[in-house]
Amino acid sequence: MKPSVQYNDKIGHASADISGINYDQLAQKCNLGERYTIIGISLYGTDEISVSLLCRDNEESTDQKEVLVDISPNLELTVGEVLERLNVTINVTNNAKYDNPDLDTDREVTIEEDENDEEE
Repeated sequence: MKPSVQYNDKIGHASADISGINYDQLAQKCNLGERYTIIGISLYGTDEISVSLLCRDNEESTDQKEVLVDISPNLELTVGEVLERLNVTINVTNNAKYDNPDLDTDREVTIEEDENDEEE
């Protein structure tokens, strides 16, 4: 499953925790019936995040060809209803070395608001 946006200017990686989410109940809530099985989640947007369900169509799929569909349910889903936690990283440079999903930072730093004021 590859994410895409209009221009795909920058790419990145995402990681999520889902252990607290019951996808069978979510499928029932979205009236998916036996026809569709949730295999993934798609999030799109910035100010308002739209949530859709990536599903296997069990009626149209065969042993030779699996049919996958992107379903927008009739009810509005929030990110918290489909993911327990989410972390997304985007490489905003043109340097490919930062596209490595195994790249990690050496430490976390918090900049206080008044630190920059003291330097002036």
